[in-house]
Amino acid sequence: MFARILKMVLTVGGVFGLVVLFNSNHAEAASRTETIRYQTEYQGRQYNKQALVYLPANYTNAKKYNVVYLLHGSTESSQDFFRDGHFKQLLDRLNQNGRLKDTIVVFPTYYPSRKFVTANYYRDNHLNRSFAQNELVNDLIPAVEGRYRTYADGTSKAQLRNSRGHRAFGGFSMGSITTWYVFEYQLPYFSSFLPMAGDSWTIADDGGSTASTRTARRLAKTVQNNANLSFKILAGVGADDGTSGSMTPQINAMHRLPEFNHQNLKYYQAPNGTHSPQTIAQIFNHYANQIFN
Repeated sequence: MFARILKMVLTVGGVFGLVVLFNSNHAEAASRTETIRYQTEYQGRQYNKQALVYLPANYTNAKKYNVVYLLHGSTESSQDFFRDGHFKQLLDRLNQNGRLKDTIVVFPTYYPSRKFVTANYYRDNHLNRSFAQNELVNDLIPAVEGRYRTYADGTSKAQLRNSRGHRAFGGFSMGSITTWYVFEYQLPYFSSFLPMAGDSWTIADDGGSTASTRTARRLAKTVQNNANLSFKILAGVGADDGTSGSMTPQINAMHRLPEFNHQNLKYYQAPNGTHSPQTIAQIFNHYANQIFN
C-alpha cells in the first residue's frame, strides 16, 4: 500500500509532494495537550476541577506510560505554570532524546476554584494538605489513569499501589510544600518525588528552617511506617532562590538520619536559579532521566 501511495505522490507532485506527505505524518504524531475534568469535595462542597495533560509524541493505547504529576506555585494556574516554564518544549526534547521517554505529565491545581487565590500564600497550606490527603488519590489519579494508558491496570486503590513504581509527584513553591505532604501521606502510591523551591510545613509553616530536626524526624517516620517501599526524593532549588534558606537546613537534617542517604534523597541547587517556573524547568531537566530509573 505504501509503495503505491509513494508512486502516486512522485508522479503527481514530484519531490515536493513527497515532502508534504512526510510532514503530514510528522504533524499527526506530535505531542499534544488535553484537558481532563473531574469532581472533588472540599469542606463539604463539590467542585468541578480540571487538569492539563501532556501526551508525548506517538502516544498510543498500545503501550503503557509512566505518569508525573507536576503542581504549580501560589497564585498560579496549571496553564500559567505549563506556559511560563516552557514545559511543552522541554518535555518534547526529553522524550525525543530518551531522557524521559513514554511519560505522561499532568499539571493540576490545588485550588478548588480561582476564588481561593489570595496574595497570602500561607493561607494555601490547608489547601495543599487537603489536596495531598484527599483529592490526589481519590479523585485526580482515577480520572487521569482511568482515561489514559498507564501502568495501572485499573483505578482501585490496590491497582494504584501496585503501579507506584511508574508514578511520580513534584511541585514548585507551594506545590513543593504539597509534594512533601504527598510523600508523607501517599508514599504507597508514588515512588519518586520532586519537591522544588519549598520545604515541608508538616510541623510548622517554614518548618524546614524553624523546625528542621522535627520535620526530618516526621518524614523519617513515614519511611519507617513503609519500610518495604523504596523511594527517591529528587529535591531542588535555585542557587539564588530565597527558599534555599528553608530547604537546605531540612535536607541536611534529613541526611543526618538513617532513613535517608544520598541515593534516596538528592539535592540540586541550580546555578543562577531564581524562584521561577523557568528554574523549576531547569531542575526538572536535571533530574529527568532519574525519575523512573
